[in-house]
Amino acid sequence: MDARLLWGFLTALGVFSCGASGKQAGGQDGGPIKSVNLEFKVPGKLKATAVELHSLENRPALLSKSLPAVSGKVELKDTLTAEDTWPIVAFVQMDDGSLWSARVEKDGPLELVKYEETPPEADIRAEYLRQHRMPIASGEYSGITHVKGDIYALVHDKSTGGGIHLFNIPIDSTGVIGTIQEKEVPGNSGKAGGRDNEDVVFVPSSGTLFVSAESDQSVWEYTVEGEPTGRSLEVPEDLKTIQPNSGFEALAYDSARDYFWAATEKSLRDEGLHSSIIRLQRFSGTTPDARYIYMLGRPAVSEEQASSAQAYVHGLSAMTALADGRLLTLEREVYVPGGSVIEKALGAFTLCTLYVVDPLSDKSGILEKKIVARIVTSALNLANYEGMCLGPALSGGRQSLLLVADSQNGQGGLTGEYLQIMAIK
Repeated sequence: MDARLLWGFLTALGVFSCGASGKQAGGQDGGPIKSVNLEFKVPGKLKATAVELHSLENRPALLSKSLPAVSGKVELKDTLTAEDTWPIVAFVQMDDGSLWSARVEKDGPLELVKYEETPPEADIRAEYLRQHRMPIASGEYSGITHVKGDIYALVHDKSTGGGIHLFNIPIDSTGVIGTIQEKEVPGNSGKAGGRDNEDVVFVPSSGTLFVSAESDQSVWEYTVEGEPTGRSLEVPEDLKTIQPNSGFEALAYDSARDYFWAATEKSLRDEGLHSSIIRLQRFSGTTPDARYIYMLGRPAVSEEQASSAQAYVHGLSAMTALADGRLLTLEREVYVPGGSVIEKALGAFTLCTLYVVDPLSDKSGILEKKIVARIVTSALNLANYEGMCLGPALSGGRQSLLLVADSQNGQGGLTGEYLQIMAIK
């Protein structure tokens, strides 16, 4: 199978094989890779029919070759088409149509992991408690983070400055929400137009907020009062080649390890790959130090339906770091059909899926996702959930999870400023 046929096969699967690396400078051995000497064992009775090796940078495959339906152990000794550094990613096509992958840290044996199009259930579950319509004016709130006590910071993607808004959101041990009050953020006043701010995280050690923005693919630091500090994350240049309105939608902060995690809503513009592939970038402090491949689930809406819709979006909208280093990810699909007001109201829906991934210990080429929960809303409670954060502890050893919706200014009354509370256990 030549490279073009393999690309066609991966297209049919909805899988492509590039990613980007944050790049661990010089790789594990400090120098560039010009050739590889790898081996892997073909699982069970399967036979390997093709293999590709990819950089985690934004460029074509380093190696693409067909295999003569090999079983047992496979050895690769090849010169690469371009110099690179570890890690790289290996994809292996099997004769049953399955795709296997591995994250390659150095020459030697690989342990392949099967890519599952239908992920298994996670060891944690998120139980729906309630959807609360916030008594605030229609807006475009795209991110949320807990600051302290009952105080939460939300970002409004059309507001000036960092788009930061503070709210007092009291939540009792059963998940019941009290009276919500907005607190003034003086730093927004008099600032220039926003940068399409999409997500926000609070850093306890500095008492500051970091806000991700799509317009310039940046992550800047602000005080809780909304004043910029001048500090920002050092975003690699290749991550700035985004599709329109598909930049850094999701941002998370792991305070135990001082890791920031950022991901684009969709694939990059110039990679020439399928829209399922998203690059998950890790920062140690403000410095990029590792990158992983994350794959979106298959959409529920067909391409034909999406192209004729009044509004449609599908992508990774939010992330939250857990204490053990894993990440909760939120994939959301919003569909509003064309037609009359009644047709739109009856046909509109959102489908949100919560997954958990473990990039710190995951050695597969494509991060293994496990399903935590699914959320469906319709015209009666249509909610475009774009922000997510952990809230207070709940009774029974449960942890609250808050989701905030971007109403797009209410969409003519079709949706609202919703806050959903879930309980994780």
